[in-house]
Amino acid sequence: MIQSQCTSCHHIVKNKVLHCPMCNGGMKVLQEDKDKHCPRCNVPLEIHPYRNYELDKCNKCDGLWLQPEEFSVLTSEFDVYRDDASNPNYSRPGLPRSENYLPCANCQKMMTRRNFKFISGVLIDSCLHCGVWLDKGELQSIRDFIASGGLDKAQDSKLVKHELKMEALDDRISDLELMEKMLNKFDVKRIFFRGL
Repeated sequence: MIQSQCTSCHHIVKNKVLHCPMCNGGMKVLQEDKDKHCPRCNVPLEIHPYRNYELDKCNKCDGLWLQPEEFSVLTSEFDVYRDDASNPNYSRPGLPRSENYLPCANCQKMMTRRNFKFISGVLIDSCLHCGVWLDKGELQSIRDFIASGGLDKAQDSKLVKHELKMEALDDRISDLELMEKMLNKFDVKRIFFRGL
């Protein structure tokens, strides 16, 4: 049976859920200690120490499996800026060629693939409840992206996108207002119901 536990109030729910029904805090799936396998090589993952964490690593392809809370901390500005190994001179790589989706290292369901923060150029594979799979070097690339101010750039990009949508919506509203004035000017009811 799958259970989730709230990271704030520690309430347990007998299902996979994102938010606690008691306090709306974040939930993490309580997992049985079963062997995780590399989604690429299908070999068991081994424990690898990284910045006070024990990450699951494939010794064949050097990919890393991170649980959601590990990924959240290791890709936070606070943690990245405290690390002297992060390179603030990040240059965005080209997106890799398309490939098949990978199975989750934990539950074996297909993971989704997305560009980290939409503009980083680092494609990550993630399972909604279990964690994130990063190929060799992707964790360092993400940390370099953050060190170069990438999160601010991503936020700026998102703001520009929303601003353009608002301008398009404003144009549509102006068009509707003009149409309403024209319809009222010509009194459509009198035209359609002439003689009634």
